[in-house]
Amino acid sequence: MREKIMIVFQRNDTGEVMDLEIPTNISIAELIFGLNMGLGLGIDMNNPAQCFFRSENPVALLKGEGLVEEYKLHDGSKIIFER
Repeated sequence: MREKIMIVFQRNDTGEVMDLEIPTNISIAELIFGLNMGLGLGIDMNNPAQCFFRSENPVALLKGEGLVEEYKLHDGSKIIFER
């Protein structure tokens, strides 16, 4: 699998949509932490009920220590943040 992929990140709280290049060898938890810090998403990282994204293409609930590549995310996959 490739080391990086280009995904579409959609923020339903603001309506923002952006293309992001992300590494495939990090965990979903690391991805959530990084995007939370970088984009100021306001996720309480100590509350597991808030530590998730959902994706389209493939459809999945993204959470936990599984790697990005294990979720079969690929170029063009959409990751959605909604609260």
